[in-house]
Amino acid sequence: MTKFFEADIPHMPGVGPIHIDEIKPTLARLEQSLGMDLQNWVLGSVGKKEFSGDIDVAVQIRSPQEFEELKQKVAASPVIIAHEPKGGLILSSVMIVGYDATKKSNDPKHGPRTGKVQVDFMPGGDPNWLRTYYHSPSREESQYKGVFRNILISTIAAFYDREKSEETIDDGRPVSVTRWKWGNNGLLRVERKPKPKANGQGYTKANIDTVIGDPITDGNEVAQALGLDNVKDLNSYESLKLAMEKNYPEELTQRILDSFAQNAQVQDIGVPPELRSQADNELARIKDLAGIK
Repeated sequence: MTKFFEADIPHMPGVGPIHIDEIKPTLARLEQSLGMDLQNWVLGSVGKKEFSGDIDVAVQIRSPQEFEELKQKVAASPVIIAHEPKGGLILSSVMIVGYDATKKSNDPKHGPRTGKVQVDFMPGGDPNWLRTYYHSPSREESQYKGVFRNILISTIAAFYDREKSEETIDDGRPVSVTRWKWGNNGLLRVERKPKPKANGQGYTKANIDTVIGDPITDGNEVAQALGLDNVKDLNSYESLKLAMEKNYPEELTQRILDSFAQNAQVQDIGVPPELRSQADNELARIKDLAGIK
């Protein structure tokens, strides 16, 4: 399954936010149509705030045949207005049951309410892991969306317990790097090598990752593999930052946060103020050392 973060998933036409009171009856009707459990497998921030921009649901899929069967179910459902397979997911739009047009969403990112909501089916081998992977903290727990939490975990995985060969290729990349990789099939230990060119002369800009061992899909084991205390540390951007500051050397924590702040998606949404301040202070220090006014 292709890896999507929350903000990457495209929108179906004509959909809008759903109110928290409308989620249960809408999913109940969809469950009856498809003959499958949906309410116990919602992902992300669904049901944690007054309005949700869409509904993501984990579905256990263990083979290409089961994915085809799911597509056929979705296509045959009279409840689903439109659907589209996309990058290993199935996007759909459904009518909201019990739609109350007087309830207005004030979040401009979600757009206006339309009476229809997007429901995305997120196939995977282990729905429990997908709930961990796509977890989004409530507004009481974090001022940032789950995408920030996921990007920060990915950044931690890229830096923590990273082993690289001393030998490098012409562009400066190590011949081999062993590192963690955060993905929708678990936390993986991989060996990364530059991809050779087809003619055997040098390397392309791409890399080849070879998985070492079995994926880690238990939240507590993931946290421990990344040098943190327990699964609670994985809850949000804030909890991850506190856990790093507690468990990591200051230099490693700073490298991770600097890389996180430089992520294009983080910059598009808005870099956390405390990281902007750090970046501004570092720039001022460099200018001062260089004698630049």
